[in-house]
Amino acid sequence: MPFRYQLWMELRHLKYFIAVAETLNFRRAAERLNVAQPALSRQIKDLESSISVKLLDRDTSGTRLTEAGGVLLEEARDIMERIDMAREMARDAQAGRRGHLQIAGLGSMSLSLLSDTLSRFRLAYPKVDVSLHDIGYRDLMSELRAGSVHLGFSFDPNLRETREFKSVQVVKSRARIAMSVQHPLAKQDLVSLKDFDDDHIFCIGKAGMYDLHRRVTQSILSERNIYHKPLKFVANLELMMTMLAGNYGVSLVFPRFFGDISQVVIKPILEDGDDLEIFLSAVWRRNLQSTLVNNFVEILKDVDLG
Repeated sequence: MPFRYQLWMELRHLKYFIAVAETLNFRRAAERLNVAQPALSRQIKDLESSISVKLLDRDTSGTRLTEAGGVLLEEARDIMERIDMAREMARDAQAGRRGHLQIAGLGSMSLSLLSDTLSRFRLAYPKVDVSLHDIGYRDLMSELRAGSVHLGFSFDPNLRETREFKSVQVVKSRARIAMSVQHPLAKQDLVSLKDFDDDHIFCIGKAGMYDLHRRVTQSILSERNIYHKPLKFVANLELMMTMLAGNYGVSLVFPRFFGDISQVVIKPILEDGDDLEIFLSAVWRRNLQSTLVNNFVEILKDVDLG
């Protein structure tokens, strides 16, 4: 007998046994189950035979549970309850109402934007666990391919709509210059990139993890033939802002991706061009069949991130 069929038969036996054990009346149990009484009697006999245990005593005075039958009743109720729970959990998972969603982003520059989206997602899908991972763009593609993360956030245009990946644009920001409030140009309303040729320019890019910031900065400067000192690198946004606040240099930043920083001012620049805008996109594998991701993306689209 195939295992699935055998398992279904055993679960049906337990269901029938519970009905008889709770009513102690085969006629009422049969009515409750909507089956014929002779068929119900056969199922109970089959169950007793399969486990070699007498579960019910029947005589002219009625039907009674044996001691073994009482023990099986407790266990059978627990089994059926767990089966019902497992069925509900499986259906929830299929509908994206339960599961574990793995999200990757570029540290503070993208994950800080997610608080409102995560709050709404939590309200809509309270049984879904969410994990956030700080992953550089180079590793993001491999993590998405491997399935280690389901959805990632990236500034890299190469990770937008491709044959391999799907994406949705989340927010865009225009480049500005961040500097200390003590910087000589801190009080100007508008500055030029050419004004900072004597300043150290900071980038997030230690160990190549956030190499995109370096590439964008160098591209913007070289496109305009702007001389600059060798770039200085720090591991993350927080460290960079600390160095800027101390007036150790300036940085080309995209202010939409972080809030106000004490002792740092951000100034619009005179230069123009499409390359001064950067887009943050949510990216996921095109062949990923995940209702979790679909539900998250729908909420993400509805949130006004500016």
